[in-house]
Amino acid sequence: MSLRIGPADAAEDLESLRSRLDAVDAGLLDAVRERLEICLRIGEYKRVHDVAMMQPHRIATVQGRAARYAQEHGIDPAFLRSLYDTIIAETCRLEDEWIATGGPAAGEPERRAS
Repeated sequence: MSLRIGPADAAEDLESLRSRLDAVDAGLLDAVRERLEICLRIGEYKRVHDVAMMQPHRIATVQGRAARYAQEHGIDPAFLRSLYDTIIAETCRLEDEWIATGGPAAGEPERRAS
């Protein structure tokens, strides 16, 4: 399967397409923020329960899921691997600092309770 866009819709002009793209980007940014916040909760769990921060099997699971998604949806697997490498690196940085200090990473705002 590959990415498919279908025939151009005459009702969609460049501005409406960009507006849709902006909405998707906002959702993507919110999803990344939420993912980082969840990872900090995981970091807190690891700190309290003395669990090692680095979990290579978990990273392999996440990367494997992204690779399968890429293959199923016609997305370049190297692109998603690179994207997840970046996300995982930031996650590890935040978790490591959280575990070490018991609080927010340097330069990060205090997380509000949910």
